[in-house]
Amino acid sequence: MSHALRRWLVMNLMSYTIFVYVGIFVNLFIWEKNRLISEVAWYNLLVYFSWSFAFAAAAYLLTRATVRLLLGISAFAGGSAFLILSFLELDNRLLWIALIGAAVGVMYGFFSAAQNLSVSMSGTSAELGQYFSAAASIQQAVTLAIPLLSAAIIMYFGYSGTFALMLVFVVCMLVFSFAMPKISMKAGKDDSPRPSTLGWLWRELLRKPGLRWFSASNLAAGVFLQFQQLFLLLFTFSVTENKFWIAALNGLYTLATLGGLFVYRKYGLKDSTFLMLGCLLIAGGFLIVLVPAKPLLIVSNLLTAVGMFCFGAAWNTLQFKWIKPYSEAGQAKLLVWRETLICVTRIATLLIVMSVDDFRSPIFVVLIGVSVLCLLAVPYFEYRARKTLEPDRAKVGLPSALEAE
Repeated sequence: MSHALRRWLVMNLMSYTIFVYVGIFVNLFIWEKNRLISEVAWYNLLVYFSWSFAFAAAAYLLTRATVRLLLGISAFAGGSAFLILSFLELDNRLLWIALIGAAVGVMYGFFSAAQNLSVSMSGTSAELGQYFSAAASIQQAVTLAIPLLSAAIIMYFGYSGTFALMLVFVVCMLVFSFAMPKISMKAGKDDSPRPSTLGWLWRELLRKPGLRWFSASNLAAGVFLQFQQLFLLLFTFSVTENKFWIAALNGLYTLATLGGLFVYRKYGLKDSTFLMLGCLLIAGGFLIVLVPAKPLLIVSNLLTAVGMFCFGAAWNTLQFKWIKPYSEAGQAKLLVWRETLICVTRIATLLIVMSVDDFRSPIFVVLIGVSVLCLLAVPYFEYRARKTLEPDRAKVGLPSALEAE
């Protein structure tokens, strides 16, 4: 694995600490006030709305600066979110939630752009699977430790203690950003004007069927990714609001996920096989919640947690391998396109979720059905995207890692 990717793993350790805390306890902090699904959905809606714009802005900035600036802006936005949580309280609760969501979304968007664009430029096709597997391992270790630590701090010092701790990690993230590789897409010898992103994408969509399948995969993924992320938390909150129990359940999900990591490394499954395994586990987790029993909500979360590890490791690897043959400018455009498509369907899903009152409502059942259909469509879309590369492989010298499995 390249030196640049190793530095990204260190950055992931710090950033995931913040992201894991935000993903659980900021959502819980908002939920505890009125216990409304709509308020949590509103927060997440603003997160992904601002995320999509932040990602596009970050890709643009990368043509004029390095990833260090992007990481600095991400850290600043994260710090702003924790300062709002610590010191600002508005009478208009929806506006207060929107401010937090926007700051968190900017943090996610700039970090995601910095990481994805850097990884696509730094690693070889063979290294991508190693990187995403290692990053997933770090994430699982952090996911196991941080909720327990946060629960203990909240018990003795309240939420303000954890907000202060996260500000320390934000500062560490900001300081380490100066040690990151100076990766950029600044114009080099070729200063010729580049076509606009939309114009380039339109021509590529017309010219390459594979890009259409790649796009369909991302649109479908956005639906069930958002459903799984939001309801994993809400299912847990509906069983208990005790911080230690939430942390313990989260640890249980993480240990189950480590089982998926063991299978991935021991048996060396093909990415397409691992992707299908993940989809089947997630689909089972979604469908089991139709049975009205609280313990089954925990079983659902266990299945979807393992499934999401399998899906994420395989799907991200396949997507980045597909993007890898493009030029740096082309990779940047495709990654912006990818992030935009995912955020569009995430936002659409959240708009529907805002009208869900409980887990037995007809809208919720329809959401499960749509999420399962989108989930099971992803392996097919990925298969078609890879198949379209075969006729052109010999012409463009695509790496062997892109060959259909």
